[in-house]
Amino acid sequence: MDKDYTKYTADQLLNDDFFLLSESHPTKENQFFWQNLMTKNKSLAAEIETARLFLNAIRANIDKTLLPDNENKILWQQIEQKNQWTDKKKRQKKLLLSVAGIAASICILLSLGKYISYQPNKQETNYLAIIEAIPEPDSSSQKVQLVLANNEKLTIDGEESQLEYKPGGTINVNSQKVEQTDREEQKTTFNQLIVPVGKRSTITFSDGTKIWVNSDSKVIYPVTFSKEKREIFVEGEIYLEVSKDEKRPFFVKTRQMDIKVLGTQFNVTAYENEKDMQVVLVCGKVEVKSGNKHKDILSPNEMFRYDKEINKGTISHVDINDHVAWKDGYYQFKQQSLKVILKKLSRYYGVQLYCGEEASTVSCSGKLDLKENLEDVLISLKKAMPIEIEKKHESIEIKVKH
Repeated sequence: MDKDYTKYTADQLLNDDFFLLSESHPTKENQFFWQNLMTKNKSLAAEIETARLFLNAIRANIDKTLLPDNENKILWQQIEQKNQWTDKKKRQKKLLLSVAGIAASICILLSLGKYISYQPNKQETNYLAIIEAIPEPDSSSQKVQLVLANNEKLTIDGEESQLEYKPGGTINVNSQKVEQTDREEQKTTFNQLIVPVGKRSTITFSDGTKIWVNSDSKVIYPVTFSKEKREIFVEGEIYLEVSKDEKRPFFVKTRQMDIKVLGTQFNVTAYENEKDMQVVLVCGKVEVKSGNKHKDILSPNEMFRYDKEINKGTISHVDINDHVAWKDGYYQFKQQSLKVILKKLSRYYGVQLYCGEEASTVSCSGKLDLKENLEDVLISLKKAMPIEIEKKHESIEIKVKH
């Protein structure tokens, strides 16, 4: 076994094929493997025990006594759909399909809000499991996609889209009403918004909170916020204006950070394929808890930067416009490398832009109007930097002008 399990969490184990196979079909060999790891690593042993407790709960409660008849029917329908999708995507053999069934059961239970954490004094929504439970969006789609609580997918036309959630439980998409389930059923269900490269979107929640969702981003959120808290999960970049509600704090969760606010405006950058994650505070106050479990309090005009590779966070003063102007259609930067500038433009416009090693070190300061087309933006960039632009079939290369 080449995989290094030493730093695995219970959540990761519950999404690991070999662990699930070992639990559903134990053999002398695989049980020795896990026992050996537990003996050597007490921290991992605790995570394994937590995962096993959860699996035991699933085995003990997967029958109809766990859910009302209508929810039980929905559960098994979704498990069946999930297994069919898994079979189509992975083409696993019969034995592994039974393992996938356990994983699917776990994920669907999580998505229905029936998950009770075994960590002491803690009840958390497992968003990574919800992501797994929701069928994968069409990765080839160039349109914004909204996945509803019943797994129905809506594609939204246009480069900019607007979603508005009404207190009565309905959604308006670009000012057109989308029917939803009645409010009682919505309390334990989630929607997912997927914004591809070259697109942007906004969501206005029923409490008045508004978020701007940048290109290549994903947001998962409950159809109706609970009475105790308001919480969303983000991969990518969003800007938030959070309505103040002292009785219901607002939480933004990413894979490596938890951000707690009461009422404020701030920007979150949390792309999974980038090593740095950032929180920039415009006004108000936020508390950030990162992967190293340390908590930091931000004041206005401060940025928290978390380096995933070294598991370390730092705070610095910044010009907030360099980080939040994108929501108003501008990109402002100071002494920024061409490599970073092109990466942001590529994501925003949905066109592959790249430069060689020599050009990547060239830096520039300025402000670009993102409401213009890409060709005009590159012309503006060319006026400020010694570069040449070479168009290719499906990409654009930027070179240093000699």
